[in-house]
Amino acid sequence: MLITDEQRAELESLIELAAHGRALRHERDNPTQAPALKDLVSTHKDLETKKIEAAEVVEKFRTEVAEHAAAIEAQNSQIKKKTIELNDGTGLTSRDLVNLQDEIAGHEGRVAELEEAELGSMEELESAEATLSEVESSLAEVTASGRATQTAIKDRNSELAEELEDNSASAQKLKSGLPDALVRQFDHNVAQGGPGAAIVSGPNCQACGQEISGMAWKEMLLEDPNQTYECEECEAVLLRKG
Repeated sequence: MLITDEQRAELESLIELAAHGRALRHERDNPTQAPALKDLVSTHKDLETKKIEAAEVVEKFRTEVAEHAAAIEAQNSQIKKKTIELNDGTGLTSRDLVNLQDEIAGHEGRVAELEEAELGSMEELESAEATLSEVESSLAEVTASGRATQTAIKDRNSELAEELEDNSASAQKLKSGLPDALVRQFDHNVAQGGPGAAIVSGPNCQACGQEISGMAWKEMLLEDPNQTYECEECEAVLLRKG
């Protein structure tokens, strides 16, 4: 199909628009920040697991500290009770008094052991709480980064939607100046996943790479540069480089 110089310029512009449109759609379907968001989601999941584990450790030592405190209180109650009995001494023999003193000493010894254990648990608790705090801080940072990345992708998609709309409008305007048959051929190739049309500068289709026979290429070289062709392989519109 022979087209005019003006139509040639429109077709060349349409080829550029189509290529730009493909690039825009590819970016829309494959956001540049998608890998970063995927990594953030994975990191967030790992940190959530670490947070649960760290919280369990914190709860374990809090329980230990509470148990030690309760046991110390129970021992001190016994010490207080036995001390009162010892100081009263009513009806007690010397043997009884000695036994009370031994019991009080035993409770005091147990208090010392429990206080040492409680101190150890408190130190472990402090370390566990610090670890939990670090995990929570990291989790908050990753969450914030994830939200920011999602917002950036959403904003870019909005921009891409506008650019694609403008691209489509510009392409439609260019098509209005081209022969209907050529436009149908162009759109058919696009629907098949091709570029629609391509400029060829050698014996190969620039749309699919199919080799153009030597005879056909020679004939193309002898014809008007504004003559359009159809690739036998992909059916894209071909226009020889002027």
